[in-house]
Amino acid sequence: MPQQTKMPTKNIIINALFLSAIIVISNYTVQFQIPNTPLTFGALTYPFSFLVLDILSEKYKRKDTSKVLMLALLLAFYPSYLAATPQIALASILAFCVSQPLDLILFYSLKSIMPRIWQLRNLGSTLIAQFIDTLIFFTVAFWGINTMSETLTMSLADYSVKALIALANTPLFWFFAIATFRKNRL
Repeated sequence: MPQQTKMPTKNIIINALFLSAIIVISNYTVQFQIPNTPLTFGALTYPFSFLVLDILSEKYKRKDTSKVLMLALLLAFYPSYLAATPQIALASILAFCVSQPLDLILFYSLKSIMPRIWQLRNLGSTLIAQFIDTLIFFTVAFWGINTMSETLTMSLADYSVKALIALANTPLFWFFAIATFRKNRL
């Protein structure tokens, strides 16, 4: 298992800014439905927050990755509130506060149990955390706005896209987290 390193403070700040930008963009784009589908554009951007977190989790200590996560949340809070309706902003923050730390917990747990199976920790943690994120977000964001049936349809479509993007992101995870680590060790 690769040795994790301490993340320099500069990298914590840069990664937190990048992660918060993904969150703010997703909070804005989730307000817009993709024509002729039950999907919102947020389904296309938000999965990348999990990819970023998993790449950082592979390379760095949990404490440092948690710092990135908390700083990103703080940085994204106010712009998300301005970019989205208050209900969507609240839904996003609640979902984020539960799902992203869950992703970290699952990732590091899977890594300690099965250190050689990187695909499992990347996909397993992401798919479970995004499922929880989707449930929380759609329940809160569209409560009283859409019917339960519409919300369920949107959330199932959203999660399906997130799962497909997670699968498609697997080569990116491998390249940025696994291959670059091996290359830097040589």
